[in-house]
Amino acid sequence: MNMRFEDLKKQLKDLQKIGEGWRGVVYKGVLNGKVVAVKVPKEPIHRNAIKKEGSILKVVNKEGIGGKLILEGDDFIAYEFIEGEPLKKVLNRENAKIIFSQLLEQARKLDLLGISKDEMHRPHTNVLVDKNLNVHLIDFERARKTENIQNVTQLVQYFLSEGSKYLPPFDKDELIEAAREYKKDRSEKNFERIRKILGL
Repeated sequence: MNMRFEDLKKQLKDLQKIGEGWRGVVYKGVLNGKVVAVKVPKEPIHRNAIKKEGSILKVVNKEGIGGKLILEGDDFIAYEFIEGEPLKKVLNRENAKIIFSQLLEQARKLDLLGISKDEMHRPHTNVLVDKNLNVHLIDFERARKTENIQNVTQLVQYFLSEGSKYLPPFDKDELIEAAREYKKDRSEKNFERIRKILGL
């Protein structure tokens, strides 16, 4: 039988609640000298959703995306705690190109993995930026394996709306057309066209 959160608590130091989502509650603590985040289901009915998030993390971790999964239990997942600030606190016109370029690259990697995060059109809520301006995607609660992958195209929606104020002017109609082509054929050529239009 897998370890339960109640058992893990005995091994965690400095445990504190740091967040709450639709299905899960996130705690921060120290496990074997390492700072970790632990997500547990809000209700027993959400246990499978947390387990699914653990299996998604395993896949995306291989591409250096998301907090590194450390431990999976019967009713929790524990992963590396990422020290960073929410995107909206850090983002400005000076650093936007560095940050957006990484975001676009990670969205592309998710597309190639066949995983849709389903939240890339509002990255302000689930992207952390560390002190070195490295971008970290967090919260894969809604992520899923699917044929209808739309990480890059959702991110383009963000660049067309709120994200545009942080970037030098670009041709929005051309970007819409490029995103349409990419949706039909997620080739490297079509991806590079999007990147080029955005100047990233």
